[in-house]
Amino acid sequence: MSSRKAMMMACLALLLAVIAGHANGQTLREQSFRATGESEAILELTASSPGASWIEAGRESAGVRIFLDGRHHQDLMLYGGAQPFAYRLLLGRVAAGDHVVRIDFEKRLTAPGLDRAVVNDLKIELLERANPEFEAISHAPILYARPNTIGRFSDVPLLMYYEKEKQNGLTVYRYTVIFSNEDGGTQTSGLMARWGRTTDIEWVCEAHLDSTGRAVKVIYQGVNHETKELRSSKEGEHPRMLIASDNNNFDDQRVSEFRFAPRPIAADLSRASREEVMDRQPWIYRIMAEEMIREHKIVSQRTLGQSIADLRNYLYLDLHSLQLNGSAISLAVKLSGDPKWYTSNLGINSYKVDRGGFFRTTILLPPGTKSQQIERVAVRCDVATNPRNSEEVQRATLARCALQSINKLFFLDRDFQPATPLLIRMAPISLSFGEVVEFPIERSGKR
Repeated sequence: MSSRKAMMMACLALLLAVIAGHANGQTLREQSFRATGESEAILELTASSPGASWIEAGRESAGVRIFLDGRHHQDLMLYGGAQPFAYRLLLGRVAAGDHVVRIDFEKRLTAPGLDRAVVNDLKIELLERANPEFEAISHAPILYARPNTIGRFSDVPLLMYYEKEKQNGLTVYRYTVIFSNEDGGTQTSGLMARWGRTTDIEWVCEAHLDSTGRAVKVIYQGVNHETKELRSSKEGEHPRMLIASDNNNFDDQRVSEFRFAPRPIAADLSRASREEVMDRQPWIYRIMAEEMIREHKIVSQRTLGQSIADLRNYLYLDLHSLQLNGSAISLAVKLSGDPKWYTSNLGINSYKVDRGGFFRTTILLPPGTKSQQIERVAVRCDVATNPRNSEEVQRATLARCALQSINKLFFLDRDFQPATPLLIRMAPISLSFGEVVEFPIERSGKR
């Protein structure tokens, strides 16, 4: 072989190596840290995707792969976009000593119109056993990606939170994830009516701990919302859960190539709806709205099913009510100068809310409606299903709604962020089936 040909072959081999290295991931940042004792490690990664836009197909996000001490630990889609965004992630249990975290560019999690990611900052926080959050963090689940979401930038786990309570002498931590959307399950118009959002909020698992902090039982939400007991091995104390269905239920027996480990935040929802977590992290609303637009689920006409109107045309209502003895609740809004009432259930019986507690719903209003135009809000109590025989008719006569409070009403602003809420002052009231009560709006802000 001539020296010139050998040189050409060597250059080609070098080029192929460079291309392979780019495809498999360029190292963006590497940082060492030292743990003085056994700890749960938290990574705060500030990063950006130059040129990215979650709303634009083909430019949704860049991806990164995260390694701990040379081993793949988790992956991350930089859904925050082109501007630096802080992601809080769980690195899991580390022993005393020196450790290294490395961030690589991950082409397989990157939209085709993008070619790089930027790590702006990287911080490590270590929670030792004495830390009040150690117990909750150490039992948080690791999530394996649903395979049919990779490359589609859909149903992304955006945030995890946990709640703590006592049950039969045990400490129970319940872990819940907010996904950017739900590809399966309830139709989009039903999501807005019954849940007041197009994100998907799903509980993942519960860890039941004894007085020593040992998990005596872990249960999780299996496919078809079936509650199951964890049978698989853990990573430290962290359950490993595959996102297994299009409505984001879980399986402890399978894994996939990519996995996520968001750092769970504490939430006390004893006096608030689950959507309050979104209100405290308002960037979630932008991701929610942009994904709907990108997936062509936003239309201009009034419709039902998988397509809905611009999310800024809805009034979001948060309330506390107990639906008793087979009742269901719905709301309506009257605008000044408009003879019509606009309802939350869109005239569909199954779109009424039959669960009790703190919850959210929405009402679709004409485009451009301002908060100053909202004149009155009505709440109606109905029987949830049509009675078909004398026994069901007798049972239906006991249906009632114990309305405790209407906590706030708000629109989304031009940037899909919750605007200043409207308030309603009211005393608790009990409504029997077929009864309606009206409330005036207390003026406290403008849209």
